[in-house]
Amino acid sequence: MRRETLWRLAGVAAVVGGLVDLTGPLIYPHLAEPGRQAAYVLIDLLLLFGLLGLQSAAGRVLGWPGLAGFVVAVTAVLLVRSSATNLLGPQSYMIAASLWSIAMAVIAVAVLRARAPFRTSAILWIAALAIGLVGLALKDQGLLHRLAASSFALASGALGVDLISQAQASTGDVA
Repeated sequence: MRRETLWRLAGVAAVVGGLVDLTGPLIYPHLAEPGRQAAYVLIDLLLLFGLLGLQSAAGRVLGWPGLAGFVVAVTAVLLVRSSATNLLGPQSYMIAASLWSIAMAVIAVAVLRARAPFRTSAILWIAALAIGLVGLALKDQGLLHRLAASSFALASGALGVDLISQAQASTGDVA
């Protein structure tokens, strides 16, 4: 498979994952429990594929900080999905989700330092972490939590658009 094809597929996955994650709060209340968990797994799988595309497209310029952020982000996704086991204690989900957000902020800083093409995603990932930290400090699990989650989902969508653009620029395609 050509790298441009991988970037396109990863881009589509990131856009779809971000959109499903963004619209999830409207959908989840109407799903029975196995369906809700399947939706969460699907979102995480799509976002992981987008993250793999980012690492493929920009891994060299992001250097060791980007690679460290990538490894921690993938680990955090696995911890999020296994949080029901309470591996990290009763707050496993919050710890794992926070770790994922921190890892994405590390990647974001690497993107911004390298002046890589994924700056919109980077800014949104940093915003998601900042909003989440403010929400945590204020003990707000409502609006600020939703804003942080929305910023994270929008970052995934922006990543997908940038991956598709990178693939097109690399091959010279216009569509």
